[in-house]
Amino acid sequence: MTLPILPPNALGADPAPDPPAPLVSTWQVRADAGEPQAVVRVSNLQSVMAAGRDAWGRASKLQPVLLSSEVSFARPFETASVHDAVNAETVHYGNLSKTLLGGMELLSSASTSTSSGGGVVKATDGARRSDVTGAIRAADVLEILWVQMTGRVVNGSLVSLPMDQVPFLDAARLRSLGLTLHMPKASLVGSGVSLAVTACFQSPDSLADGTKRNPLRSYARTLHLHSLQFPTLIGVNPNERTAKQLVVVDVDIDRFDVYEDIHPELEAAVVKVLESSSFETLEALGTHIANQILDEFRIGDSPQPMRTRGWQIRVCIKKPIAVPFAECPSVEVRVGP
Repeated sequence: MTLPILPPNALGADPAPDPPAPLVSTWQVRADAGEPQAVVRVSNLQSVMAAGRDAWGRASKLQPVLLSSEVSFARPFETASVHDAVNAETVHYGNLSKTLLGGMELLSSASTSTSSGGGVVKATDGARRSDVTGAIRAADVLEILWVQMTGRVVNGSLVSLPMDQVPFLDAARLRSLGLTLHMPKASLVGSGVSLAVTACFQSPDSLADGTKRNPLRSYARTLHLHSLQFPTLIGVNPNERTAKQLVVVDVDIDRFDVYEDIHPELEAAVVKVLESSSFETLEALGTHIANQILDEFRIGDSPQPMRTRGWQIRVCIKKPIAVPFAECPSVEVRVGP
């Protein structure tokens, strides 16, 4: 079975792609979009998927997933608030939820067909199109949902919805759009893994003439390893040098340009650093974790270090037991271009 995203030579496929929007940091996308004034959100919508990799690195195992979306509109809720009605100025959050779940149902049908011998699942990652036999990546799931919502791939370059379908959202009315796929059981020592896309849209005036063009000004992709809990030797006080203590580590990889599911390997790399740590300060440990990912981590057999990809690494480390009458002290560092 083929997912409802068009291969390049299909009837109705985009014959003339636009230039892709620049991949920037999440902070830059938010700066481009400016302060929001009209927002609709759906948070942690529950579903399941036989896609991505689980905590042990196994592909296509059924796992729970939480979907979140934030729709920021270019203009305030004027007539919608005055007339107390859901109109074109806003979006019905119930229908937003149904669109996300509908995309997951399409994915489920495709996964079932493929696992039963239905053939190759065709998907797009916005940077390249690939045929994935028997395994759908988390990035493919995010791409499918994004296409259902906007009609285009994540970087905005291709119209990728069949001709007989209309996207859920009108790009000319949007300021920004965020979509997060959270896999709460995809980590051995943490509270889950998330893949997120945030995009800033062109001004409504530039899209008002209806001319086909990439509606995105910029976009960001982020991989987040949530709350990795592991004992490590850390601290400046004499008592802290006698035994390991639990730390909680969050790692964000911004400007994340990889479409394979590499989170099990990244988590293992962070745990390896924590196992061998003898740092005294969280500042040094956090910076070391980020630099290890940028300089030492590799994807498969590729010799390319991650620093050359332009990744930005944010590491936040908490010491829950360090200050008796506080929840925890924490230090956050960001390393990368």
